[in-house]
Amino acid sequence: IEKFSLSSFAYASHSDSLKLVSYLEIPYSLLQFIKIGNKYVSYYQASISAMGENGNQLEQFVIRDSIVAYDYIETKSWILNRKHFSTFKVSKRQEIIIIGELQDLDTRKKGLKKKTILHDFADQNLGLLDPTFLLDLDGDWGYKRGKIPTHGQIVEEFGRGVDLNVSGFVNSSPFTLKVILSNSEVSDSVIINNKYQNDYGFFNEYLLITSNNLNSLKNDFSVILEQEDKIVKKNISFSKFKSGISSYVKNIDLAIKQMKYFMNIDEKYKQSSKYKGDIEKYFYDIWKDMDPTPDTEYNELMDEYYKRVSYANENFDGWKEGWETDRGMIYILFGPPDQV
Repeated sequence: IEKFSLSSFAYASHSDSLKLVSYLEIPYSLLQFIKIGNKYVSYYQASISAMGENGNQLEQFVIRDSIVAYDYIETKSWILNRKHFSTFKVSKRQEIIIIGELQDLDTRKKGLKKKTILHDFADQNLGLLDPTFLLDLDGDWGYKRGKIPTHGQIVEEFGRGVDLNVSGFVNSSPFTLKVILSNSEVSDSVIINNKYQNDYGFFNEYLLITSNNLNSLKNDFSVILEQEDKIVKKNISFSKFKSGISSYVKNIDLAIKQMKYFMNIDEKYKQSSKYKGDIEKYFYDIWKDMDPTPDTEYNELMDEYYKRVSYANENFDGWKEGWETDRGMIYILFGPPDQV
């Protein structure tokens, strides 16, 4: 039950403070469902709280709720989930501990997660918060209505593009926001270069990253804030779902390392002059050659392999990633046991 996710994002809301938005996401499979008539019901209690560095609780959000499913398969889903969030107003120079807690009210099992977040923006100094990608989702999720933050990992649908929330602290002189893109198609390309000025001491802008700038599996962005003779930079990545590549693959470089149990792909890549640095295409072509159904876009072998990698990371992690452990290696190569 402790495998729910706890995420926090922040944006400037005043010259001396910011809003911290924390999300708790509960996959259905973590909870115990009880069959009642023709439906399945689970009951749970969730909370999100914030504590200062001195241990004082600043605020707490508690909810008791239930989930109703009409198909048994849904009760075992890692994809279907329930989301809750809470916002906290904090100083721009403060360490905060965010605590998420989940309890199944039927089994009484509890899970607890903590995140320590430190912001230390000095007065009168230029400051840039971590940028945040936002996807469309009906409702209020702590940002502008109908928008919810995403970590930008293997996003399937985003229409004409995604919003990038860029926020920070400035003085009253003009300042510039630049967004620079690097992916398999372009390198260090300036896609946004906007000028602003205000007397508020902070800014909070939503910049549209159009879909034509998200063509690669992995797209790396640099956000640069310039004012007077000072520059601050933050980096962020956005991974797009690509047909023919497993949804379990979030990072091509890491996925290549995870192939070591059956292929030394680094050596093969170095010996190939065909791709000229396009590692993404090379990765795709290698798996396409092994695809049991090459006439379709779905590669069953790739999906099964990285599904096993994901399972190993979830269940066999310790002092190193689960896929690198002995148990992980055996599971990846041989799959789940025939008998338990």
